[in-house]
Amino acid sequence: MRESVLKLLRCPACKSNLLSLRKETVNEIETRTGRIVCNNCSADYKIEDGIINFLHNANEGVLRERKAMDDDEYIVDESGIKYRISNETIEKFKDKFLALPEGDGSYFFKANGSFQTTAEASGRFYSALADLNLSGKESVLEVGSCFSYASFNFAKKGCSVVATDISNYLKASNLFIKQAYFERIFSDMHYIPFMDNSFDIVFGSAILHHSKDLKKVFSEIYRVLKPGGRLFVINEACRGVLEKVHPVFKKMEEKGFADTSYTIPQFIKGAKAGGFRKVKAIFSSLADDYILRRKNRNPDERTFKLELANFFKKHRRLERLVSFFMILPRLLFRPKSWKLICYK
Repeated sequence: MRESVLKLLRCPACKSNLLSLRKETVNEIETRTGRIVCNNCSADYKIEDGIINFLHNANEGVLRERKAMDDDEYIVDESGIKYRISNETIEKFKDKFLALPEGDGSYFFKANGSFQTTAEASGRFYSALADLNLSGKESVLEVGSCFSYASFNFAKKGCSVVATDISNYLKASNLFIKQAYFERIFSDMHYIPFMDNSFDIVFGSAILHHSKDLKKVFSEIYRVLKPGGRLFVINEACRGVLEKVHPVFKKMEEKGFADTSYTIPQFIKGAKAGGFRKVKAIFSSLADDYILRRKNRNPDERTFKLELANFFKKHRRLERLVSFFMILPRLLFRPKSWKLICYK
């Protein structure tokens, strides 16, 4: 961490901004180990690997999900050997992490690979990056940043960026900060450790469905956004209004994950309950999504569905017309790719 971030932080325990930095080891980039101490309530927060840990008072649900994520054997190599996310694993597969989100064309980003879903959703991220139209002067908070490739891309644009997550996945961020620096904090999105009106943009990818209390999450995001700020969420797991909850959610819960099955109206209701008055749910191009998925899984495949998707990609006006008539069916039965934008 860098000392400049202190002016934005507040103590998770007492909400005071009277914080002091106690440095232990420092390199040419940042403070690598140390502590942040609250001068109001004496709470003490560790800094390890340059990452501030604000989770020491986290509730049982957050700690349970953190353990489930850290116990997950996320990386599986071509020999079938499984690896948990650790500093050693990150170093071993650093080229793969640095290739996120689209990947390097290797096994890890193809069908059944550890990063398959990330690679196949990469088009959505780059579309969102274009939609954000960053000037480089914005302050950006990423909630649930996972391996932090999004924060890295925002930092490369020149933005002041903070990445937060509850799991050790966040440690992969150390691979990126040498090229474009951003802050990293272990933090629960239900209790964001920042002062009011701190950020121009809050960004999230597949994160809101990890909450059991959408109103709380949205109210915290609303609080830390500056007036006129934006919340931009992509890749959100979602079911249709008339669609049954998939059994996978029960299995995930049994493992300790907090994944919850929401509908688009429930996300919108949560956002408005959290304070947002202007909320937009926008369906993304099904053609673009399908083409990217099929290209990633079988680049030589030629099917009717693929030809149809390519046809719509070449005829965007027709695609928009068809998409308009597909809004209700997608809302009711299978939303698939969509994004949520909320304005303060």
